[in-house]
Amino acid sequence: MKNLFKIPKLNLIRFLKPYKVLAMAMLLPLWGLGGFSSCSLFLEPDPTLPPITQNGANTFGCLVNGKVFAPRGSSKYPTLTKDYAGSLTLIGMYVKSGEVESSAGIATPIINQTGEYVFENEYGVWYSGAEGNYGGKQKPVKSKLIITKFERGEDKINNLKWLIVSGTFEATLVSDKNSSDTIKITQGRFDVKFN
Repeated sequence: MKNLFKIPKLNLIRFLKPYKVLAMAMLLPLWGLGGFSSCSLFLEPDPTLPPITQNGANTFGCLVNGKVFAPRGSSKYPTLTKDYAGSLTLIGMYVKSGEVESSAGIATPIINQTGEYVFENEYGVWYSGAEGNYGGKQKPVKSKLIITKFERGEDKINNLKWLIVSGTFEATLVSDKNSSDTIKITQGRFDVKFN
């Protein structure tokens, strides 16, 4: 009678062996993404420059001293304002945990057609980030903006007017704190649609 209440021993290794292969198969893809020794699964991917387009894709990006800057985080798209007199302001931001980590923008006087525009001082490109603030009204800046598309249209079904402005830009910007500190903005591009 003594053996009736005896609990049989389980060989857990033998019991779990078929599941070991399944567990490894599920974990291998995670290992390839950076393993368990890092937090790479939780990091934001590095930004990439958007393609140069002319269809109102609401994109913005550039290289800041060779490093990619593009709107991301909770501010995925550029902020745009365009008054129909022609003044254009376009701002891209990287927002992380509710704080602006970096931003870049273009501010222009009246523009109402395609073409090349060169700005010094008051208008043009600016950048603000961990490196500091560059450009703006107080320091000399030199920037070039090429508008490749400036097209107005109308959606008669929804009774909406729209404007697509696309182009490229580049600049040499001077620090707000040290006039010998400059940065280069290259391969800038934007493609925005205003309703």
